[in-house]
Amino acid sequence: MNWHRVLLICCIALPPLAARAATSANYSLEPAVLDSGGLGTSSTNYRADASAAAGGAMSSELYSGRTGFAGQLGDAVATSIVITAPLLEVEEGGTCQLGASLEYDDQTTSELPAASITWSVLSGPISAISSAGLISGGPVYQNSPALVSAVFQGFSTTAEVTVCNTAGDNFADYANDGIPDVWQVQYFGAPPKVMAAALADPDGDGLNNLQEFAFGMNPMLRSNSPVTWNGTMQVSSGAPTQLVTNNNGAFAFRVVYARRKDYESAHLTYTGEFSADLVTWKASTATPTVLADDGWMQAVSVPYPFSVAGRKARYFRLKVETQ
Repeated sequence: MNWHRVLLICCIALPPLAARAATSANYSLEPAVLDSGGLGTSSTNYRADASAAAGGAMSSELYSGRTGFAGQLGDAVATSIVITAPLLEVEEGGTCQLGASLEYDDQTTSELPAASITWSVLSGPISAISSAGLISGGPVYQNSPALVSAVFQGFSTTAEVTVCNTAGDNFADYANDGIPDVWQVQYFGAPPKVMAAALADPDGDGLNNLQEFAFGMNPMLRSNSPVTWNGTMQVSSGAPTQLVTNNNGAFAFRVVYARRKDYESAHLTYTGEFSADLVTWKASTATPTVLADDGWMQAVSVPYPFSVAGRKARYFRLKVETQ
């Protein structure tokens, strides 16, 4: 094959078609007219592939050639590492594979093998990161940021990864007690806090933390105020109360209590129980009636049964349980 001219720049052979002039601070290439040949050439430092378009593609461990210019060099810029993933987030208890690309001065990128990167966790709830960039999300009480680092040769960068809260009751000492972790952190701060336990009563008002959560109350504010409602929309959280109505001399007794609108997803059950003597209790089988709903809490009621164990029901209690 006849070559009209061969121009070597940094040991790169010209690709085998017409090329355009290109310059940088480090080199200058003049236009050249080449024949339509295009056999591959190589050395210990580079390989030039045959090309059917202007500008051959070539690369080595030290550089990457770009099409469109005779022997064009792609130099990595100072902030050249970019951490990549389909989404920079991981579920708590789950994993996510991170990758990295090297960015060049012409805004093109080259993907790097994940195992060639030095990975580390700088901060946040990531429980582990492998040498190949596989991260594992740790337990969180809400979506939380973590910072990871990638280092390749002389280049480095960081990226923020979101650890997503997918289980509401699994955070440290607050885990598996029936109360959402975010509620406990809101009122008691980060664990460990003994007074945040489900059966604790830090404000001494006779309602434990599980009941305060279920009734929409503040566990740090002593209060025996009953639930109230105004019309069908406004509900003020509080302790269960008794409602007596008089319909032309016919008195009806009902128990009214505040119920969380999300009680099902919070795995709460509310059971009204009635007694005639405070010894024998009977659970209500009536479907609760919603009196008011403000989008967060509901005021609901259940009627007293006619009798318990053959005697008139006189007392009630409300049992709150978590599944």
